[in-house]
Amino acid sequence: MTTNESTTAQRLELVSWRFKPSKLGCLQEEAGIIEFKPLTLVCGQNNTGKTWVMYALYGFLTGLRLRNLPGMDTLAKELEREGQAKWDLSAWAHEHGKKLSKAIDQAIERSLPRVFNSAQDFFKGSRFDWEVDIPELTAQAIARPLDVNLVLGREKNQVLRMTKGAGESEVQLVQLSPFPGVEDFLSEAIARHLIGNPPRRNVFLMPAERNGLHLFSRELASRRSALLHHASKKDKDINIGELIQDVMASRYAQPIADYIDWLNDLPEIRKKKKGPFHDLAEEIKKIIGGRYEVDAEGDISFTPYKAKRGDANTPPKLDLHLTSSTVKSLFGLWAYLEYDAQPGDVLMIDEPELNLHPANQRLMARLIARLVNSDLRVVASTHSDYLVREINSLIMLSRPGTVQTELMQRYGYKTEELLKPDQVSAWLFHDRAIQSMDLDDIEGIAAETFDEQIHSLNDTSDGIYYAYQQAQDSGENG
Repeated sequence: MTTNESTTAQRLELVSWRFKPSKLGCLQEEAGIIEFKPLTLVCGQNNTGKTWVMYALYGFLTGLRLRNLPGMDTLAKELEREGQAKWDLSAWAHEHGKKLSKAIDQAIERSLPRVFNSAQDFFKGSRFDWEVDIPELTAQAIARPLDVNLVLGREKNQVLRMTKGAGESEVQLVQLSPFPGVEDFLSEAIARHLIGNPPRRNVFLMPAERNGLHLFSRELASRRSALLHHASKKDKDINIGELIQDVMASRYAQPIADYIDWLNDLPEIRKKKKGPFHDLAEEIKKIIGGRYEVDAEGDISFTPYKAKRGDANTPPKLDLHLTSSTVKSLFGLWAYLEYDAQPGDVLMIDEPELNLHPANQRLMARLIARLVNSDLRVVASTHSDYLVREINSLIMLSRPGTVQTELMQRYGYKTEELLKPDQVSAWLFHDRAIQSMDLDDIEGIAAETFDEQIHSLNDTSDGIYYAYQQAQDSGENG
């Protein structure tokens, strides 16, 4: 069963990006509420739940499997009886709003074991509830057009179509031939339209494990394919159960598995024309000091720029495994921006500062700001004081005035790098809870989690230095 969904609204235009995690990973029950804005920074020490929340959001945005939405059984019976039906979205949402909200939260809860590729019991009691206003959600769904075609079989015969115009509440449904699971399909299609989920590839997550994945993604995918190939053979000496367990054991959390699949799709992805983010992909070359290439087989190489002008020696083309950790780390972001990114996408980056020198961490912060201002939503989990402080500067510089122009010229900032406070949210994960970090255009982000450690480091360094100086002055340190 496949669907062909076309709509002019391919963006993730959720009414509310507020979620309430509870007993998710190390987070406590009622850990707090986190709101995602065009740029969302997630900060905190290791093992505080940051990646858990990012993965849960990824699972939500890449599609929920809703079941048994109220009224879908009646609609399915009408389609079976009449072959067509009219369904009013606004009236339905008004009548069943609370049930819809509950169904969405239950679907998120059911999705967690799949997203994390873990046992069902492990997530018993875990939640990632969506704090949503149903009337606003409905109004937005009415504003978007809808055109869904369901096709089945090898011949791809169209069996059902759902359509409505922008601004219309009434949905037209035509069932061309009967098929099993009509009610489930209707539930998922309607929920997808309400939530505004586009195809999965419009949500892109770069995991912290990306360096290794850039090197070994083909081997990891080939191993799974080989196992499945052997499992398909009718060989009495093959233990099918053990092979299936081996295949399952070689799987990863959904964001990791999706990233591996994306890397293995690069031979086809690279055939695309340069996209709207090509110029920003070029900015990455300034950080890495060279250029990437992906050949028809998906092999990745890197060519450094000449070290000096007039150097007659042509820089060598290096396989990715011979390059620096910075070059390995940034390949995925470059390829995504060069070939795949579209306005309205969601880009999630676990540790964008990975393997970057402090100077390059500042450049990364400015690149992220430009991505946000080019209509990408960015969610970044970071441990970098340099990255956060650079974003602070971009927020503080957003205040207009003569001094703004002078400062931008003095320090080399561009208008497209500036961020307004309402574009940004920052969250501290601490003591199994989530706290909002204060943010305004005067001081930027109050990054106390970094300030405490910086002060502690300074105090320790000063204490060691002056203790030795005092000992030397008193003749105790010969």
